[in-house]
Amino acid sequence: MSIAKALLQLTPGAQWVIRDDVIDWMDTEQTQPTQEEIVQKIAEIEYTKEVEAYKEVRAKAYPVMSEQLDKIFHEGIDVWKAEIQAIKDAHPKAVIDNDTLNSRKSQALFDHQLQEYTKAQTRLSQYVVADGRAEVVESQATGQQVYDEDAEEMVDVMADVVTVTTIDPVDATITRTVYSDDINAEPTEETIENPLITTDVAERAEAQAVVDATPSAVVDAYNAL
Repeated sequence: MSIAKALLQLTPGAQWVIRDDVIDWMDTEQTQPTQEEIVQKIAEIEYTKEVEAYKEVRAKAYPVMSEQLDKIFHEGIDVWKAEIQAIKDAHPKAVIDNDTLNSRKSQALFDHQLQEYTKAQTRLSQYVVADGRAEVVESQATGQQVYDEDAEEMVDVMADVVTVTTIDPVDATITRTVYSDDINAEPTEETIENPLITTDVAERAEAQAVVDATPSAVVDAYNAL
């Protein structure tokens, strides 16, 4: 719902649908906002809601209108004004501080970039499907110990453990059957790049683009984790 609220404010009247937080932009007159614009607008909406929370609290504190009119009739306008003023004083009006707003928006953008950078690095760390993955064996302690006469102490028993399993490369190409619109024509076959490779290359390129565009301050924060 936060994304929807942001879009409503950024592009009033635009046509779009959100499915699982993915925006399907259908408007031909307004340009779809960037993710950076959206996350900053969400931060602005959330901050504004916090600032204006006093309105809801005041509304609940005010007596119902019939009671207020009765108060004025029996005790006079000054008594009524004093009671209302006491409620206002108890829940003072808050205003948006531009420095705080800008700080909130900057932090939201930073957090978003860090999240996207982390996801991109995770994607790039995965093996290349066209190359497969080699087995990795590491020597690890078994939890048992034996006495080492040379060192004159107990030492860990070590054993080779497979920490990364082998994954074979996928076939570079596949053959698929192609059917013609002519029902009398015989189907043919064509060889294309393996879709698994195509998808892998595209996803890696997209992840690399995110990495390349990430500000150095965000990269430093990631490396410090």
